[in-house]
Amino acid sequence: MLTEIHKTSRMGATLKFLSRYHTGGEDFLNRIVTGDETWVDHVNAETKQQSMAWGHTCSPTRLRKARQTLSARKLMVTVFWDAQGILLIEFMTRGTTINSEVYCRTLKKLKRAIQNKRRCLLSSGVVLLHDNARPHTAVRTGEVCSNSNGMCFNILHYSPYLAPSDFHLFTAMKK
Repeated sequence: MLTEIHKTSRMGATLKFLSRYHTGGEDFLNRIVTGDETWVDHVNAETKQQSMAWGHTCSPTRLRKARQTLSARKLMVTVFWDAQGILLIEFMTRGTTINSEVYCRTLKKLKRAIQNKRRCLLSSGVVLLHDNARPHTAVRTGEVCSNSNGMCFNILHYSPYLAPSDFHLFTAMKK
């Protein structure tokens, strides 16, 4: 159901990706950092059995846990990763929406995470792969990416075959 413009754009992005792979090979693939957002279920770390544990008579009494609704137990999480593993996991506070400003702050945290975990990646240039959600394609996001001493590789239109988070990371993470 894509328009001709979308098909041409997707084909152009794919050809650009392939040409960069042919020029850089494995080095190009190792420079790719990909990320995306998803909803995850919030799990209470304390089980019902743990909450029923006996305490000393002087220990504070435990309050009964209120039953949570399903929507109250879901959190938005942003995950960035590369070929070696997870670089940054950021949980959104309730009531916060992902807009350009929030995404730019996340990109700055990503840069610090790369500096701490993969210092050599910044010197060789980061290739950022993300989908075409509005916060990802905003002008301000592009400015933050271009000022980050690394390259951004923006997919103009959502391409399922170029969104590894949806297929490799999130399905395993949600299991």
